Amino acid sequence: MPPVRTFLGWIRPALEQAARWLLDRYAAADAADLAKVIVVLPGARASRRLLEILVEQAEQRQLACTPPQIVTVGHLPEKLYEPCRHADRLTCRLAWLKALEDTDAGLLRRIVPDPPDRQDPARWLALAEMVGRLHDELAGHGLIFADVPERGFRPAENSALRAAEAIEVGRWQTLAEVQQAYLRRLEKLGLADTQLARLQAVNNSQCRCANDIVLVGLADMPRVAEKMLEQVGDHVTALVYAPPAMAERFTKLGTLVSGAWRQAHIELSDEQIIVVDGPADQATAAVDALAGYAGKYAADEITMGVPDVGVVPFLERRFEQFDLPSRYAEALRLRQTAPYRLLSAVADYLDGGRFADFAALVRHPDLEIWLAGDDQSGDWLAALDTWYTRHLQSRLGKAAPDNDDLGGKVATIQKKIDRLCKPFRGQRPLAEWAKEIAGLLVAVYGRRQLDANHPPFFAGGRIVLAACEKIHTVLKEAFGADAKLAGRWGAPDAVRLLLRHIDDEPIPPLAGHSAIELLGWLELPLDDAPALVVTGFNDGFVPSFINADPFLPNGLRRQLGLEDNDRRYARDAYALAVLAGSRRELRLIAGRRSAEGDPLTPSRLAFACPRDKIAGRVLAYFGLAASPSPDRVPRGLVAGRVQSTFRPPLPVPPKEPPASLRVTQFRDYLACPYRFYLKHVLQLVSLDDLAEEIDAATFGWLAHEVLKAFGQDPDNSRLTSAEKIADVLSAELARLVVGRYGEQRLPAVDLQVEHLRLRLASFARWQAEWAAQGWRIATTEVEIDGEAAPFPVDGRPMFLRGRIDRIDRHDGDGRYVIFDYKTSDKGQSPNATHRKNDCWIDLQLPLYCHLARAIEIQDAKIGLGYIVLPKDLTAVKDQLADWTPEDLQAADAQAREVVRRIRAGEFWPPAPDPTFDDFPAICLGHNVNAVFDAD
Repeated sequence: MPPVRTFLGWIRPALEQAARWLLDRYAAADAADLAKVIVVLPGARASRRLLEILVEQAEQRQLACTPPQIVTVGHLPEKLYEPCRHADRLTCRLAWLKALEDTDAGLLRRIVPDPPDRQDPARWLALAEMVGRLHDELAGHGLIFADVPERGFRPAENSALRAAEAIEVGRWQTLAEVQQAYLRRLEKLGLADTQLARLQAVNNSQCRCANDIVLVGLADMPRVAEKMLEQVGDHVTALVYAPPAMAERFTKLGTLVSGAWRQAHIELSDEQIIVVDGPADQATAAVDALAGYAGKYAADEITMGVPDVGVVPFLERRFEQFDLPSRYAEALRLRQTAPYRLLSAVADYLDGGRFADFAALVRHPDLEIWLAGDDQSGDWLAALDTWYTRHLQSRLGKAAPDNDDLGGKVATIQKKIDRLCKPFRGQRPLAEWAKEIAGLLVAVYGRRQLDANHPPFFAGGRIVLAACEKIHTVLKEAFGADAKLAGRWGAPDAVRLLLRHIDDEPIPPLAGHSAIELLGWLELPLDDAPALVVTGFNDGFVPSFINADPFLPNGLRRQLGLEDNDRRYARDAYALAVLAGSRRELRLIAGRRSAEGDPLTPSRLAFACPRDKIAGRVLAYFGLAASPSPDRVPRGLVAGRVQSTFRPPLPVPPKEPPASLRVTQFRDYLACPYRFYLKHVLQLVSLDDLAEEIDAATFGWLAHEVLKAFGQDPDNSRLTSAEKIADVLSAELARLVVGRYGEQRLPAVDLQVEHLRLRLASFARWQAEWAAQGWRIATTEVEIDGEAAPFPVDGRPMFLRGRIDRIDRHDGDGRYVIFDYKTSDKGQSPNATHRKNDCWIDLQLPLYCHLARAIEIQDAKIGLGYIVLPKDLTAVKDQLADWTPEDLQAADAQAREVVRRIRAGEFWPPAPDPTFDDFPAICLGHNVNAVFDAD
């Protein structure tokens, strides 16, 4: 007897009608006994909701209701045959891994051109997961790998195509051999593959069921499940959520006939489709649509569809601005939780002791709390950043070469981390690693009070507890795999195996009644909220499609009868037809671009309409975008805006103006008064550990230190041999590099050091020629501090401070030249760096004249200039300034004006185009001035 189809229509919600049908069918007197009924639904959310509605309706009808067995379609097959002992997912992945590892390398290249290295477990595991997913999909449709060459490929008409197909046939034949090896491994353990056990039950006609089976809204299901239901068809009733007039569009089990939906029209009005620009505009349009309901619906009577998850953050931010509670069931996966990320960071650190991995681990917020609880307080993160930037170590081993205080702090932190990770050494079975992984989580989180009802946005609350519980469950169950199959693993790979097994596990949000549900597209047809707004109504999301699968492209899928793009179109066309026919309120919001700015196309389903409507909808999409109603949208920070309305804090002048200034600080003030305030008044410093090479400042420091040591030996200034000078400089550079960076330095450091060595060799040639002309180094690195160099302004003293790199004196006429070393790539002249459009933008060299007086060198005998060591090695030379006395007087006048403004506390507004920006997070980069101008 074939299954029975019952069409519910879609005037009322599907689950409400299904509950009524069940009670009508099985009610007797004052009771409804559904204990021997199996109700099958597409997903877990619909299953929970049906039970709620059943209870509500039974209470209304005063029926004592015994609930049915409610299962999802994925768990139905085990109700229809006698299942054997199935292997869990982790055991299956390990069996695939071992089967692949045992495959001949030449054969393996048929599957992937570049097989993993034998010492790369992570890539082997990734390959095993990929092959396992192929197996699951094909077996779910009643196929094994050996079926693909026979059913998926047909004789070609040209040799080129035959050659291409021959490669694919060879690939699938090899996969079939690996599949047999995989099954043999499971068989040795007394286990069976779930998918193939189901297929075997179908092929052997072993499906039986004594219970009634009611399918509710199952428009799509795996082919194997359909075959199983056909074998118990006399027990099956399909409740089809559609009008009876559409009967020809459904199979006898209530699933979709794909071809019947390809040309189907969907009844949508143009007013239901809203076109906007980006995801932020979609969020605004969604709020605008809700505002249009004018309070007609409560929050729990409104559902927000989110086919494109990229719109979700924009929706959540917009809802927060309006105090609209929302709940996104798919918002958080286990891979996003703190315990997961902690274990991932531990695995990376154990895998080689790289500094970057160590820094990532100690920056984990929960490990920071653990360190603080272990009496490791203080600003040790700043110490870590400073130490790394100074020493640029690639790996952690011995302390930094100079063994400074910062290195001691880093070594202390490293010892504590190593004690925590000490058990993670060697090779062990997975079951033993389970104990150590659990122990690490207990060590880090065991001291903290974790509240299961803690709001999800607080660290250490419900999410941390839920994640730890899920990890513990997997460690206890899945890591108990047979030792012969699991083998012995190193700690990093064991941790990664765990993480790959659990990364997509959901962490459900807190339950709440008055919240707008954010649901995925496939959950919407059986949702019973009367008002629905769908965002992301764009092609690729509605309908979705598969075009880039390297193993199962769309054409091969069609040949094999798998889910292809036609089937996806039919599924999504049906879902949209349900929404259009069953909702009192429906809005479909399409965007023109993604969050990344990429162009989007409208959903093809928008054009599943009479021909006379298509042109109008095309113009609506590609014309002017709809603008959100300004009176309904609050001002303020909006997710996705190009410019923020955050205003940086206004400067607060110090109580006492500075009594002295370094000569380099004048340049910073002229560049930007506000950034000068942040850097020199508040003394803010930006620290991070992102450096991958020596920065420009440190590169210059290295050069200065080498040249300083060279100049401090009086004999060196008389050398006229470029080779001897280069040898002295090279030896000093090597000593400095080893002292600062040691032997574990980053590779980029060595490259930069060698480039500096080349620049110094070019300097040696210049120095030899300069000495031959009678010039001698009088002094180097002259530090002028305190009150040695007064610079009166308006009758009040201002003292100048600074360090002069080098002062040379000519043996013949006694002239002096003050030099500043410059290692910038361009090697600009003093005039280019100090003046722009006849205005002074830097006063360093002119103010050196005042510093020189402190060491009794008279202005008339002083020359000013640079010794430049640029990237172009042929351009290493001296660059002397040609400023007149009048120019230097103008520079002094500019310096006095700077002093006056600093004394007056003038640090605002920021410069529109600063030459430096050490504080982009505060100053908001280039957008800052637009905000300031608006104020």
